[in-house]
Amino acid sequence: MKFHKINYKGIACVLLSSFIVVSLSGCSKENNSKQYDEPNYKVTEQYEKENITEESKEEIKKEESSSSTTSSVKEDASSKTDSKKNTTSTSKETTSNQIEYSAKDKEAITAFNSLKENVDQVLNSESVTSAKDKAKGAFITVVDFLFYDSEINGVTFDELTDAGKQQVLKIANSIDTKIESKFPGYKETISETTKKAFNKASELIKKGANNVKDFAKDKLGEENYDAIVDAKDDIVYYTKKAVDIIGDVGSELFDKGKEYIKNWYENFKN
Repeated sequence: MKFHKINYKGIACVLLSSFIVVSLSGCSKENNSKQYDEPNYKVTEQYEKENITEESKEEIKKEESSSSTTSSVKEDASSKTDSKKNTTSTSKETTSNQIEYSAKDKEAITAFNSLKENVDQVLNSESVTSAKDKAKGAFITVVDFLFYDSEINGVTFDELTDAGKQQVLKIANSIDTKIESKFPGYKETISETTKKAFNKASELIKKGANNVKDFAKDKLGEENYDAIVDAKDDIVYYTKKAVDIIGDVGSELFDKGKEYIKNWYENFKN
């Protein structure tokens, strides 16, 4: 048998060469991998940064918007608070500037308010004829107090303060307006001789209700004063019809003679 001699050195060289080739091939792949991976990594990193930046911007915008809304709400709340303070302040000023009536003012105002309420009830509940007669009596009583120095609970119109006079005139105008709306031209049917007189009285009452300085008893005129006094009998009829709604606010014309009233008017003029 013939044995071949093994060339160990050759085998070692072949193995070493193969290892070198494999190593170089691995390095090449690794380099290629790095060449492709690194740019992708950089692009991804840049994209994430851009996304983070955009998201941050959105978050900042939201925070700014929220902050602006909160600030707006606070300002609005502050404005409302200031408005409430101003309203409260105005209310306090109004209260502090409230009209102060004298004791006599209050007597007259209470009596006229009571008369107004009673007239309302009569106009809404009585028969037409009865309501109309009583309404006439109520108006005659008002004129008697305002123009003829009649008393209500011991108080005359001249004894009232300007504030009290204006308030009484306002109520008197309201009474006249209510009656007129229910019975248009009712004053002209009180008496043939008093048409002009009572219409003139109504006109002065309306002016005084708006401004007490526009009201003056002497503006009624002597002719109209005399006409009302001369119609005493007709006036007495209506005031007696209205006695249940007038109460303490009764007309004094039928308690005094014509001469007394005429003398009073002469003194009043002078």
